[in-house]
Amino acid sequence: MGENTAVLPIAENELSSIKDAPVVAVGPSAFSKARQANRSAAILGMLVEEDLVSRFAERSPGQISAVYYNVPLLRQALTGKVILPHATKVSILATPTSAGLYEAVLDQLSGYGMQGRVFLVESSDDLIPTLIRALGYGDFLLAASDDAIYNPRTIKHILLTAYRRNRIVIGPSQAYVKAGSLASSYAPFPAMASLAADYINAYFNDGTLPPPAYPEQYRVEVNDQVARSLNIPLPDREEIAGLVNEKLAETGGPDNE
Repeated sequence: MGENTAVLPIAENELSSIKDAPVVAVGPSAFSKARQANRSAAILGMLVEEDLVSRFAERSPGQISAVYYNVPLLRQALTGKVILPHATKVSILATPTSAGLYEAVLDQLSGYGMQGRVFLVESSDDLIPTLIRALGYGDFLLAASDDAIYNPRTIKHILLTAYRRNRIVIGPSQAYVKAGSLASSYAPFPAMASLAADYINAYFNDGTLPPPAYPEQYRVEVNDQVARSLNIPLPDREEIAGLVNEKLAETGGPDNE
């Protein structure tokens, strides 16, 4: 932002008094608190996901915006396709309330030689039986940022079940790659910070924030140990990210849903 810009911490009880300056809310809790405390403030969400912010941004364009933290599912699916070029089927786990969120990516997969299917997890007891059916269908499991399914309590069971059936999990984040997912795309923090700075400068120039967006730069994290255990040859991280970018550029496909 440069030396002429002051970045100040804001206490929760000070939010209501903010005028003529954008609030950068880091994390979903901070975003929700800022929005509730000051309906007239310009708010830029960081480390937030599209399903939290998009409705607010649609109702208050120019006032509410975000640099999205979650990776577009199409990019994650193509990460799996680059690692497993023969893959033609993708499985997705969803709850009844989240199933509709995956319609866009299911439509997009056909343009890349793949098809997908959503498997509904009706209850916590239904998770592993549904997962087994999903693994029987797909060449890999595409894990989305759905805390009802992927969380610290369930992830070990999901990853072990997939591993025992010789199936890989792609996504939903770097943290899950360390836990046992084979790979995940992610936006590096400097790329998110750079886009946030552009948005704040835009606000200072014309008084409005640009629409929410994903960062343009992505990298790939891989779990080499899982790849070796499953006898999957892995290109290096930069090559995977580059090939995903090429696939998106060749088709002109959107990089978000």
